[in-house]
Amino acid sequence: MTKSLFLVFFTICLLISNPAYSEKKTFNYSTQHSTDDAPTHDEITKTSGSNYWPMVWGKKARDAMLLGMWNIHLDGTGEYFGDGRNNDQGELIGIQYYGLTAGTFINSQDDRAWYFGPAREVYSHKFDHDLRFDAGYKFGLLYGYGDDLINVGGMSVFAIATFGITWKRLGFDLGILPVGILTGNFRFDIDF
Repeated sequence: MTKSLFLVFFTICLLISNPAYSEKKTFNYSTQHSTDDAPTHDEITKTSGSNYWPMVWGKKARDAMLLGMWNIHLDGTGEYFGDGRNNDQGELIGIQYYGLTAGTFINSQDDRAWYFGPAREVYSHKFDHDLRFDAGYKFGLLYGYGDDLINVGGMSVFAIATFGITWKRLGFDLGILPVGILTGNFRFDIDF
């Protein structure tokens, strides 16, 4: 768990301390959404060094269906790379719509869990017309873990950093949870 927290902290520090952010030109963040509205690398480098909030908040994530989920428990308790105490197949069914995400999956203890919260994109890069890379995050409320996580009335909080590669409308997202779990799931973009 400590290694995962360090990795997330180190990545955030690298993004924030990048000297490319120090130029004094600002990026205009509109409220409209299209498939190309997340800030690109060039637009981020033009963001003022003193105003990180618009860059950190980013844009609403693309509208999409989320399917499947596979996990790797970095503490060695998973089915794929461990002793098998924790489930590594999440069977996720979820949706992202207008910057919000919600869905259900099978958690590490083989129980049904539900989540809801914002889904944000902070970086997007198009390699060509059909191939794109995105980075972002999701956070919000999580139900279904019981006493396995700190909770109030069964509700816990979650946060996940996401990195996705998309070809046309089909994508694959890699997620990093600060509790030491890597996730992967398929995404089908439905925004036009």
